[in-house]
Amino acid sequence: MTHLPIEAIKPEFLSTITHSDVIVSAATGSGKSTCLPLWASQSGRVLVIEPRRIACTSLAEYLAQQSSQPVGERIGYAIRFESHCNENTEVVFVTPGVALRWFFEDKLNEFNIVMLDEFHERRWDMDLLLAMLKQHDQHRLIVTSATLNTAQLAAYLNAKILHSEGSMYPVDELFIASNSRAMPSKEQLAERVINACQQAILNTSGDILVFLPGKAEIQACAAVAKKLNTLVVSLYGGCSAQQQALALSVQSQQRLIFATNVAETSLTIPNISCVIDSGLERRTHLRGTKTVLGLDAISIDSAKQRLGRAGRTQHGLCIRLYGQYAPLIKSTPPEVLRENLTELILAASCSSKGIDSLEFIDALPLKSKQASVAILTSVGAIDKQGKSTDLGRKLYPLPIDIELAYLVNSMPNNSLKQAMVDMAALLSVPARVYQLPKQQEIIESLNQQLQNASDLELAIGVIRGQVTDVLIEPEALSEAIQFSELLRSAFGLPELKYAASFRHNDLVEAIACAKPTSVYIKRQNRRGAFGNGSIEVVPAKDSRINPQCNAILVLDTYALAGKGTKQAKTLAMLNAPLPISLICKLNLGERTLSKAELIDGVIIINSILSYCGVQISEKKLIPQGEVLLRACCELILNDSLFISVGKKVKEGIIYHSLYNQANNIVEELPTPEAHLYCTLKSLGIEEQQDLELIEATDLIYQGLEDWIVSAFIEKHPLTVQLNDLVMDVEYHFNAKRVTLHHRHGKRKDLPRRWELPSWLGLNIKYKKASKTVNIN
Repeated sequence: MTHLPIEAIKPEFLSTITHSDVIVSAATGSGKSTCLPLWASQSGRVLVIEPRRIACTSLAEYLAQQSSQPVGERIGYAIRFESHCNENTEVVFVTPGVALRWFFEDKLNEFNIVMLDEFHERRWDMDLLLAMLKQHDQHRLIVTSATLNTAQLAAYLNAKILHSEGSMYPVDELFIASNSRAMPSKEQLAERVINACQQAILNTSGDILVFLPGKAEIQACAAVAKKLNTLVVSLYGGCSAQQQALALSVQSQQRLIFATNVAETSLTIPNISCVIDSGLERRTHLRGTKTVLGLDAISIDSAKQRLGRAGRTQHGLCIRLYGQYAPLIKSTPPEVLRENLTELILAASCSSKGIDSLEFIDALPLKSKQASVAILTSVGAIDKQGKSTDLGRKLYPLPIDIELAYLVNSMPNNSLKQAMVDMAALLSVPARVYQLPKQQEIIESLNQQLQNASDLELAIGVIRGQVTDVLIEPEALSEAIQFSELLRSAFGLPELKYAASFRHNDLVEAIACAKPTSVYIKRQNRRGAFGNGSIEVVPAKDSRINPQCNAILVLDTYALAGKGTKQAKTLAMLNAPLPISLICKLNLGERTLSKAELIDGVIIINSILSYCGVQISEKKLIPQGEVLLRACCELILNDSLFISVGKKVKEGIIYHSLYNQANNIVEELPTPEAHLYCTLKSLGIEEQQDLELIEATDLIYQGLEDWIVSAFIEKHPLTVQLNDLVMDVEYHFNAKRVTLHHRHGKRKDLPRRWELPSWLGLNIKYKKASKTVNIN
């Protein structure tokens, strides 16, 4: 660890850390991740937060080796499911998830200094930790990065900036693309990568590092690369310890290392003389309220990071599989601006005074924040003030998504809790745990074992070792089993080997009851899609759901990006058939009442239940109470009940309104519906037999005295009839005008003034079709 570029700032760092937070900006490979924690330990116990698990373990193991002590003594680490440290460990490397849980437990009181490494990756958990540490103000902070807006961060923390230039050998760049502005592309990626590898092997003696977006692309390229005369190594989150060891140590044979962004920073991969950059990465995006993973072009900052790997120890070469002037974005947006904030907000509510009390380096998007607060409030994890509830504090430490933790907690009995725990464990593993076989005879055998055509049933069977006729990913299954055992312990449930049997239909009903948005119904379109009122999904090809199924329960989705919004598709990955009757039983959806009918003297209405625009049930009801009052109003006004009363009520209100206009009286009058409703209610109508106790006259509108109404009606009729000519009368008292609207009649000549009511002081117009004329 001697003669590293970071050594140049050691004296200033040691003097500054005693009285001020420090921001260290240093190039990739300068030694900041290995030197700074040891220097800082001279001033107290140090917690180093590393964004990636591989970096966390490898850095701890490297420093422990350098100190000639086993991991867990002077230098240790803690990651999910694994801890090698004690109360005397001077420097502890942890992932952000572990740091958040420790902060929740004791505010990291056992540490004096907290170092947030590779902060430029701008993960949401790192942003949250920094905001909470800033608010807590009990630790000396060190924030490091190779590419970062240090001025913004220095102002945020009121910290001092230290910069190390680093030492870089020249790196030649070679762009392989159809034109100079060609963007990174996944088309024929494996073929283009292997061609670049062959070119690199001819032009460099050192090892070759290939940046690819994910595990699938790495495996595809690695399979083809076996024909090359090199040692092929795969490096990604969750890869085997053997592959990690091959990547992090020099080998006798030239290495071809296929890696994700995990190799951009922190990890020291020795002897790299050539980098092949696909220009692609998997990046999260927010779609609706769900975080989805998309394939994106990298940023300019990431491109610089990748190139830097080739110039650490010798003159290097960087081969780009895109155009020299491709319009890449300058930097990758922080995760808080492009991900669901539910976990962040729950962590803040449990570990601080609430999300609104924290100051973030970048303000949280209001829309995403409000959506996540709504989710947490709906499951009872936070209260209306944004503070965590007892349930929220119980769910937060669990290493699974908050909604999955809520579902486990919501199960009504022990056996269903166990089933939901095993399901949550499988969903919490990033990698795919199993795949369905392609052989038809094996599928038929599987269908005989599992009668429900349910992905839930299959997934739980895989976790419990009850289903073997599938393609298992051993490492992913092992991690899922670890999750299950951890969750079973947290909820006080039996170990996995003692898993209780459960009724599949009871599990589906319990999940649907606790999370109604997981219920989807088949839409009436050609795509065979299902909807829940918010999003539309299509069952994945390897889902066991029967195509004839009309409703399903969906526990996991995967969004496929399209060229436009209409081309985007969301796949339903983990599903179970759901009977329509269950939607009715849980009263999901919207219930509407059809028009009231009078059948054999009995008032009848149709009650229609619709879910996501699809009608699922209809039944005839004899209404009572509120519904009866509304039905009576409807029938009276269409002249089916209490004949002529509806017409008289309408005319009474119209004449009252006209009288007020004529006399400049400002008064709010009821609608016919409101008058009838209030009158029926005041008369005590609750059941249909109550209607027999009232008379039609009880319902008549009496807003004015009879003698006033009679005199006004005589002078201001609503209809005028001259033989077969019938006209409706429209009064405009403020404009001193009356308009006669032709209703029917064959008379061709205009009405004469002497044939009409006197209407003193009012001008008279006659309107037939689109033609209006004055009557003099």
